[in-house]
Amino acid sequence: MMMKIWVGIVLLCSLMTNAVSARQHHLPSFSDHCGRHPAQSCSVSANTTSLGSCCIEKKAGLFLLSQFWDVHAGYEDRWTVHGLWNDFCNGSYPSNCDPQREYTNITEILVSRRAFKLLQEMNNDWPNSAGHVDDFWSHEWNKHGTCMSTFEPSCYEKNDPFQGMIDYYNTTMKLHKKYNVYKALKRNGIIPGHKYSTSLVQKVIKKEFNMIPDLRCNTEGHLVETWIYFHVKGPVKRMDLVPTHNNNATNCNSTLIYPTKYPNDTADPKLW
Repeated sequence: MMMKIWVGIVLLCSLMTNAVSARQHHLPSFSDHCGRHPAQSCSVSANTTSLGSCCIEKKAGLFLLSQFWDVHAGYEDRWTVHGLWNDFCNGSYPSNCDPQREYTNITEILVSRRAFKLLQEMNNDWPNSAGHVDDFWSHEWNKHGTCMSTFEPSCYEKNDPFQGMIDYYNTTMKLHKKYNVYKALKRNGIIPGHKYSTSLVQKVIKKEFNMIPDLRCNTEGHLVETWIYFHVKGPVKRMDLVPTHNNNATNCNSTLIYPTKYPNDTADPKLW
């Protein structure tokens, strides 16, 4: 009797497993939709492939991750996010591509979609020293994110108007973590409060990230920003990156100053 019950249980489990496998086999996936090896943005094949704009950034496929060294914002041992931008392949760029998707209530939208972890990360590492964070976040999405075709509503179920924006912010934060400029420089002995050869800083970042950064300095010769360039294979959120570089790799002089944060503040910046 026990043997019959055991055999019955085994058969039932087998049937359930087969049913789940069959159902999973028919579930849509990235591979079904865009293929396992989609073309690279800004390549000849990107313009000749039959895949649509939800699978490949065909129009503006040169991407740039911009990170700030803002001495009045964020933690003292972290760079902060400026934004994720996409340029045309010739270096010019589009902006504000979809007025209907220009939002101002970013925090409210993220809360309504229960994106609490993302919101916390953005508050920590995407601050705005000049005003309210929602103003900064909405500016970056409205100007740059709306120009990325793989984040358009038509690429999502039921033409979801917000998921592309959420994926834009989420992808930007993941890239910011991936390319941790502060840690990369510190590992090579480059720390705030000192002067360095601009070429040395470039070489260090190239060694760490396998890409030549565009270093940006202010009029006082202080390092304030890095731009990291890449092309993408498939949708941006997949983060299948191909490093590249800009021919004009810096506006800094031969020597730059890597300033300390909060130079005139008495409050502990770790508590910011």
